[in-house]
Amino acid sequence: MTSTILHTRYKPSRIRSIGPALAMLLMLSQYAIGEEQTVVGKLLAAYENIETISCQIRKTTDGGGSRVTMLSRVFFKKPDHIHVENVSPSKRRIIANGEKLFYHEETVTRGFSKPISQLEPEWLAHLRNLPATPMEHLKKLTGIREDHLQPTFEFPIRRSYQAPKVFVVLSCDTNGCPAQFDFYKAPDMKEKTAQVNYSSFQKVSDNCWIPCLHKSVIFMPGGNNVTETRRIDNLRVNEPIADSMFSSEIFFKDIEFVSNFKDTYNK
Repeated sequence: MTSTILHTRYKPSRIRSIGPALAMLLMLSQYAIGEEQTVVGKLLAAYENIETISCQIRKTTDGGGSRVTMLSRVFFKKPDHIHVENVSPSKRRIIANGEKLFYHEETVTRGFSKPISQLEPEWLAHLRNLPATPMEHLKKLTGIREDHLQPTFEFPIRRSYQAPKVFVVLSCDTNGCPAQFDFYKAPDMKEKTAQVNYSSFQKVSDNCWIPCLHKSVIFMPGGNNVTETRRIDNLRVNEPIADSMFSSEIFFKDIEFVSNFKDTYNK
């Protein structure tokens, strides 16, 4: 887009007539406009300064007449270090030490393990998305055209994105925090399929906030919606985490690991 602007608005003959210094200034200003960072880009860039995160996550899911609550302790360190311990309703542990990922459920004899370089995209997303943040949604909007929507009093910044299978609206609050994602079947926004709200933001730097309350709903036919609430406690950002927390030898004893996840259940 930048090259088109330059070629159509500033012909070589016109640039020569206004002088080299002014011509360069005009070209740089047009380049800056053409390369203006998107809202998604700014939000993701703010997360780049986070090197470590530790927290406790309580996730409650309601749907189909039942309620399930999962409690997890999470430790994250760049690059590719993670330790997730699920303590309820079932016990399982995920550890990545920068080179290899390990997964094991307490009630299953075998575990799953694979070099990080060979992990499928789904596993990599779980490994590299910052815990407790909206990064899982923001990353999926990277590279997609961003359109402005009419602001509201609550959400002065609103943008829309036509993703491959869904139309997404991102709304930011008065602090610029990603407060709500709305998912629709089509750009007419007549049929909403899901909504995610973020609140109770904790400021971790001048331009970065982490939400400690996540509320999601998936709209189902007949009104049998599925809701999920995540509460983030004991959030610590950019504080040291002991290397031993990412040691598979310490936390996995006498466990056979296989490289095919399905084989953990078949023996």
